[in-house]
Amino acid sequence: MRSNHGKNRATPEEFLIVRLIPNIFTTVGMCIGLTGIRFAIESDWESAVICVLVAAFFDLVDGLTARMLKATSKMGAELDSLSDAVSFGVTPTIILYLWILSISNVSDTYLEGWYWVPFIFYTSCCVLRLARFNIASREIDKEDPMRPISYFVGVPSPAGAIILLSPIVFSVNLQRFGIVQFEYINPLLVCLWVMLVSFLMVSRIPTISLKSIKYRISNRKVIFVLIAVILGAAVIVKEQWLSLAIAIMLYLISIPVFSIYTKKINSK
Repeated sequence: MRSNHGKNRATPEEFLIVRLIPNIFTTVGMCIGLTGIRFAIESDWESAVICVLVAAFFDLVDGLTARMLKATSKMGAELDSLSDAVSFGVTPTIILYLWILSISNVSDTYLEGWYWVPFIFYTSCCVLRLARFNIASREIDKEDPMRPISYFVGVPSPAGAIILLSPIVFSVNLQRFGIVQFEYINPLLVCLWVMLVSFLMVSRIPTISLKSIKYRISNRKVIFVLIAVILGAAVIVKEQWLSLAIAIMLYLISIPVFSIYTKKINSK
């Protein structure tokens, strides 16, 4: 009697649709990231920043989904890198560059050309970082596929894109509270900020990763953690832009703190 067990097994010509879910998330994130450029052209800066944030969320979800479904593949890795280059390398540069032109009211095309130089540098650093990350990941897989990566080397591209757009985030908050208007923001300082973020992305500084956060709690404290998460989510829903600004500042503070902590751990 012929067994039916083989009927549920995919043949080489077939492909389980569930294995496409991470790639679908990656593609959707890239499309949302590109939509941020359209909002920037329309001078809708808040929506443009939100598109980059949503793209970063999908970038996180596609990796988690690929590991959960055991659907990692070479195509998925290449697609993820290309998507990151678009969503976090190209999109934020265009958003912030158009924003600088809108707040500075520059009429001199010569000066506009100089403003564009730091953004070319940022996109190039983002692509170089992604290439370096891919090479490092392949070397780790060859040496020990089960070894977890406990921290990032340099600022990852999604985080780099978000902190790159922090001038827009902080200006939104300052305008909400009536502290400062666009006219008081110096475009040259924004260009220096772009250069700093670019260097952080290609640097060898260890930066915090979700895998590096290892903190155990007792079963009795789980309910309090969930309550804290619920309250935090409620505050974020009410004050999205203020919460985002605080998150950016905390991440920037964590870079030198985590670097010192990592050096102490490695020296032991």
